[in-house]
Amino acid sequence: MFIIEAFIAVSVMIIMVTALYEVQLATQPSTEPNFQEDIYNTLKLLDKNGILDEYIVTVETGSAVEITNIKNTIKQAIYGVLPDNGEFQLYCENMESIDVVINSWINQALILPKETIGIDYLITEVNGEFESYIYHFQVWLKGV
Repeated sequence: MFIIEAFIAVSVMIIMVTALYEVQLATQPSTEPNFQEDIYNTLKLLDKNGILDEYIVTVETGSAVEITNIKNTIKQAIYGVLPDNGEFQLYCENMESIDVVINSWINQALILPKETIGIDYLITEVNGEFESYIYHFQVWLKGV
């Protein structure tokens, strides 16, 4: 009789622990990546450090090597905050002429999936001169 009571007590304890564990998993909020905020903060940092100004000037007046170098700098910064399966596309638009800046595309050849997040970043001066440009980002996760 003692063995049966002990078996029942242990079984009840196992059921209770399992139930508590499952309730804890079910009520825990899912961790969704907030990479759009990370990208925006990265853009603010690039802007603060003058990289975005340099990007505009280089794209408009620089050589092919200089354009490639500045694009690689921006790519590394953005890929640094994205998850491993993160991808992005970027181009810059002149707000005065409403034209896309030639050679400003980064990852233009990538095909956008249906699930993308758009992020726009506006700058109103380039190297102290009043010029407004808007950076258009499309960000997504591959395989999701």
